[in-house]
Amino acid sequence: MKEEFLDYTSLFVLKGDEFMELKPEGTRYRKRFFYLSFHGFPTVEDVSFLVGKELFVREEDLPRLEEGEYYEYQLIGLEVTTVEGSYLGKVRSLMRTGASDILVVEGERELMVPMVEGFIIDIDVGRGTVRVDIEGLAL
Repeated sequence: MKEEFLDYTSLFVLKGDEFMELKPEGTRYRKRFFYLSFHGFPTVEDVSFLVGKELFVREEDLPRLEEGEYYEYQLIGLEVTTVEGSYLGKVRSLMRTGASDILVVEGERELMVPMVEGFIIDIDVGRGTVRVDIEGLAL
């Protein structure tokens, strides 16, 4: 995991209302913590503004996924319908439970749909849709 950051030539952090580019230089793991160093920031104090911030990568720099695999950001906001065509809402988030991921759908009521065969019929990122079979889900 930690070495994966070095696969990216650039990482980005939101500073104010603009993205600031960071060049990863090295990684280390110590006492349950992961440390990442950046070119031009020699001390911990120099990067203190990064504490608690999210790091971003360019979409084109992400590794290609196999068919049927998706990045979380691709699923957020997709419209969710039943196999019969009834609108359920939009994907608000993704929960990781260990056994399987769960789509959290926000509509008239919150719905949690396991991302497993049988519940997820198809995902079409290009069309912005997810079709689900909710028979058997506690509603």
